[in-house]
Amino acid sequence: MAEGQAAEPTSPSVRLRRIARVLREWRSRTEFTQDGAASRAGWSRAKQSRLEAATPPIRPADVMTLALVYDIPEAEREALFNSAQSAQAPGWWGSVEQGALAADVLDYVQLEAEATGLRTFKVDLVPGLFQSRDYAAAVARAFVPSFPEEITRSGVEARIQRQSRLVDQNPLRVEAIITEAVLHLEVGGPEVMRRQRGRLLELAALPNVELRVIPADAGAYASMGVPFNILSFNGTPTDPDVGYVELLGRGVYLERSEDIEPYSLAFGGLRNVALSTEDTSALISALPHTKMGT
Repeated sequence: MAEGQAAEPTSPSVRLRRIARVLREWRSRTEFTQDGAASRAGWSRAKQSRLEAATPPIRPADVMTLALVYDIPEAEREALFNSAQSAQAPGWWGSVEQGALAADVLDYVQLEAEATGLRTFKVDLVPGLFQSRDYAAAVARAFVPSFPEEITRSGVEARIQRQSRLVDQNPLRVEAIITEAVLHLEVGGPEVMRRQRGRLLELAALPNVELRVIPADAGAYASMGVPFNILSFNGTPTDPDVGYVELLGRGVYLERSEDIEPYSLAFGGLRNVALSTEDTSALISALPHTKMGT
């Protein structure tokens, strides 16, 4: 799904559901009942139920209280505490032009800001985190029906702002797999694509980025025609992954492990047929007139 497309709002947010899911897992792991947890925490069973049902607000202090009640290890409790803080704190996306980010995409952007890892597969599109400004603008302007130019510009700026996650203090680890067709589809024209291919080479050189291409002669491969993202948060069973499958007009979130597992397996299958990171960079470099820079 692309920035600016209409979507039905999600309530509660995916971020709150993820926090609530961890709270339920903590209680189950420590064999507390809801009544017992509420009593130890010093609040009502109704509040305990609300917290586990992702009914806003879920305050960071409440998360920390339950972590102490359940005697959760420090690193694990700090990770969820930080997630609860960021779920409430305003982010850069709050200043984006209304309508430039659809509700589903806004949820995704907020999750991406908290994530530690991303696995992404694209069939015919450069991943959003790797798009140059001109490429992103060309994609946005191809939407039907079209959007006002100010909405398009704001959506493009939001996409560029997201890319700061690749180079911030705790950069997002990205494993991206694209088909070779992505490199040849001249989105925005030859000059835009030359610069976009150069941008891919620049990002592929980052230590936290792995870019692989499925070559045109690879034959059939896992997840053909189905792009998807899997966001990871701390690599622990109690900080679950969130999947995101893009549809036309909206996105579908995958929050249960049994729903995410087929996509994780598919990503492993994609790795098996994709070129190595070194061969991928060599392939992109060999394309005619690839230009470095955005």
